[in-house]
Amino acid sequence: MRICKVGTVACILSTATLINSQQFSLSDSVNAFGISLLGETINQAGDSLNVALSTYTVWTLMAVLLEGSKDNTARQLENTLRIPQNQVPLRTNFRNYSYTLLSKADGVTLELNTAIFTNKEFPIKKSFQTVAEQSYNVAVNPLNFKNPPQAASLINKYVAQATRNRITTFVSPGDVMNAQVFLTSILFFKGQWKIPFNTTATHKETFYDEKNNKIGEVDMMFQIGTFPFSRREDINAYTVELPYGYVRESLSGVLNLISKMPFTNIIKGLEDAEREFGNVDIHMYLPKFKISSDFNLNVVLNKIGIKDIFEYDKANLLGIFDHYLYLSRLIQKAEIEVNEEGTVASAASGATLEDRIQPPKFRANRPFLYFIVDKSTRSILFSGKVSNPNTLK
Repeated sequence: MRICKVGTVACILSTATLINSQQFSLSDSVNAFGISLLGETINQAGDSLNVALSTYTVWTLMAVLLEGSKDNTARQLENTLRIPQNQVPLRTNFRNYSYTLLSKADGVTLELNTAIFTNKEFPIKKSFQTVAEQSYNVAVNPLNFKNPPQAASLINKYVAQATRNRITTFVSPGDVMNAQVFLTSILFFKGQWKIPFNTTATHKETFYDEKNNKIGEVDMMFQIGTFPFSRREDINAYTVELPYGYVRESLSGVLNLISKMPFTNIIKGLEDAEREFGNVDIHMYLPKFKISSDFNLNVVLNKIGIKDIFEYDKANLLGIFDHYLYLSRLIQKAEIEVNEEGTVASAASGATLEDRIQPPKFRANRPFLYFIVDKSTRSILFSGKVSNPNTLK
């Protein structure tokens, strides 16, 4: 059997209900998959590990692979990604979605790069290559996988350039030794706060776990400003429109509740809060943090419904090659840094959350979830959790 290796840079409930093409919403698909992926990754990571994920890049890779999959392999991808069997609406929506996503905004840099590295001796099917290039803006690059060090070096150079040298060693020669195809999807985000935090106000503050036990200290940033802020009874959480949410319930409990509703409900709630209460000052306390994550997502994706593609005797990717491939691994490296000036992520962009009661203070001094959201497409691009104050630098 040939091996197909897939990588992504960072980047729900999975349902068995088939999605009708008339009901298809690309942002709902991206968000539902992203919440599911985040929830299971946090579950696998445990309480002591901070998490950074580019859920959007993983979704993109899976959507491209769907174009080359058949039979049960395709059905599992469709169900978990919430994509209809008729993929024409997906292709059309993805082109428009990408155009909107990449529209420039002041103080924000957002770049997307998706590439397929193919074996020079076994070119991929022309029909698959055409769809990948025209519908998903994928660059196809032939490589000599018989020279693993050279192949790994070329892939790493591509990733380093796309992430402004924030991720310079994405793969090792061992990762591509038996590869016939290697896919990568990269998202780079850099954003400046509209109102930066004053560095002189940053101070040491105690960080607590979910049981209110002191577990360390963080560099807590502070400012007073007007932020959309709300208390959502349906998810037992306080929300604020910076890229982060502070919860009273356990993180797993909040994610479970969020997975049962369209994520756009939370975005709309914050927009409503901004219109109704936009001039109320909030005392904002947010830790500085830097998180690097390095995951093999095979188990996580299997748990949320993508199974056969990882099995050499079950995977059907005959839409890519005339011989059988399987997905040996899906790896992700992601990095995010939040400071007084703004946010840099090697895979993301952001803000989220909802409704509203009187909010004198928003103090993120215990485990919290964060979502970086593109408001023009109402889609989650990057997400994670902060739970261990001792590994934030």
